[in-house]
Amino acid sequence: MTGKDKEPKRQDIIYFDLIMIFWMAVLVAIFSSSYNINIIQFALSGFLVLAIVAGYNLGLLWGLIFALFLVFGYGSYLLYGVVVTGEISELRVDLIIWLFMIPVGAYLAGQLSHYVAMLVWQQEACKVMEDLVTLDDVTGFLNGRGFFRELEIEVDRARRFDLPLSVLVIRIANMTEMRSVYGVSGIRSIIKAMSEQIDQIVRSVDKKGLIDIDTIALILPETPGDGAKVVAEKIHRAVERVKVDFERGRRVIKLRIAVGTAEFSPDTEDAYVLYDRARDEANKDMG
Repeated sequence: MTGKDKEPKRQDIIYFDLIMIFWMAVLVAIFSSSYNINIIQFALSGFLVLAIVAGYNLGLLWGLIFALFLVFGYGSYLLYGVVVTGEISELRVDLIIWLFMIPVGAYLAGQLSHYVAMLVWQQEACKVMEDLVTLDDVTGFLNGRGFFRELEIEVDRARRFDLPLSVLVIRIANMTEMRSVYGVSGIRSIIKAMSEQIDQIVRSVDKKGLIDIDTIALILPETPGDGAKVVAEKIHRAVERVKVDFERGRRVIKLRIAVGTAEFSPDTEDAYVLYDRARDEANKDMG
């Protein structure tokens, strides 16, 4: 992808240009309905609109350059009318003011475009950062976004190469009891200890995700359903009693977890259906 492709699209330019077109149409309607049409004033109004459009579309520098060309042309016209032909007997304020209005209009439009571009860039940068942040800060596991992104990749891989794939969902069954005893900060400590135990059991190729405060999910590539059930039994035994570092010291607590497994079927399932089947199995498990 080139740098040009990475630039965010500026739809505001389209809207701005449409507003300027509408403004020009209004000016045409006003001047055309007038009995005393001042062609010079009408042309200068059009030049001001063009300078504003150039400043917004091309940026501050090029907008000012374009406005200076217009000012140079209009200034030359004034000098010619005063010095050569004598058609302009005096330089009135309504004639001179355009020499300032045109570049000022281009300058303000260029500044406005710059600030809008910065806002658009910041918004796009925030979206990119949100997409990049896929790890949970407590467990180091993938967060929900990262987990389902990896699950879609593994489902596509399993379908393409006809490989087994299983998903395992682990839920703390007595979460309400744990929360009332240890509070929110205590639950985070419990999840951290639980994730460390699970991390010792699973393989390095397995993907681990914290889906919710009480739910951990695993992606087991190239693992059939029977293999996933073996992993589930190991996790049941490993987290039955866990050592948790609370703020007031370490304690050994008994966890009651519910584990559900689901094996990928290439004919009917996508990533989310596969996860939902494992989650439903976990909901049926009484721990």
